[in-house]
Amino acid sequence: MMRRHSTAIGVLSLAAVVGCGKAAETEPQQAAQPHGQSYGPPGSYGPPPDGYGAPIAPTQPGAYGGPPPPPGQVAPLGAVLADPAAAQNILAGAVAGGAAILGALVGGEQAPLDEGIKSVAETQAKGMTPQGQLMTARLAANGHAEASLTLKPGSCYTVIGFGGPGTLDFRINLVTAPPMPPQVLAQSAGGSVTPVVGPNEQCVRSPYPLPLVVKVDMQLLRGQGLVGARVYKR
Repeated sequence: MMRRHSTAIGVLSLAAVVGCGKAAETEPQQAAQPHGQSYGPPGSYGPPPDGYGAPIAPTQPGAYGGPPPPPGQVAPLGAVLADPAAAQNILAGAVAGGAAILGALVGGEQAPLDEGIKSVAETQAKGMTPQGQLMTARLAANGHAEASLTLKPGSCYTVIGFGGPGTLDFRINLVTAPPMPPQVLAQSAGGSVTPVVGPNEQCVRSPYPLPLVVKVDMQLLRGQGLVGARVYKR
């Protein structure tokens, strides 16, 4: 009788051990987080996919995080038109346009443009200093003129324009310089004769640790006459 009782106890003990093993095996599955569960601060959803890293927060209008741009492209440096056709028209005109004249106008022509830009800079380029010479050109409607600008790492740039008598709608675009593929990087809003690219804290920076050469494209949308632009930096 004692042997039968011991055998029964051994069977029950073995069943308990097996049962505990199953519970231990299923426990990690019960503790697994559902898909999409936050693993960090509110709004974070676990580790990012391989090859992407953490999202980059926008630093200025038009500069968005996410995957890097395709090879040969530059991420937007400021506000850019969303209309691809308009961007292509700007690039075509910039390529065909001539070089801007740097400070070659006589005093009577240059002074109003210079003074107008200085007046705008008081509110749109606070704490910044003018760089280089005044860029000027005489343009007809839909005309373009351009000059080079080197964006140095660690510096921040604002470009201010001013249109003389007869100009009705003046815009400034920053576009890539060869050998980079044509691309609009930043631009002022339309409908003004005092365009500004990168005002104050929205100033334009090089996205690279090396200098980036861009083109300052002065585009006269409506009217005709003298236009000027100057670069400010801090």
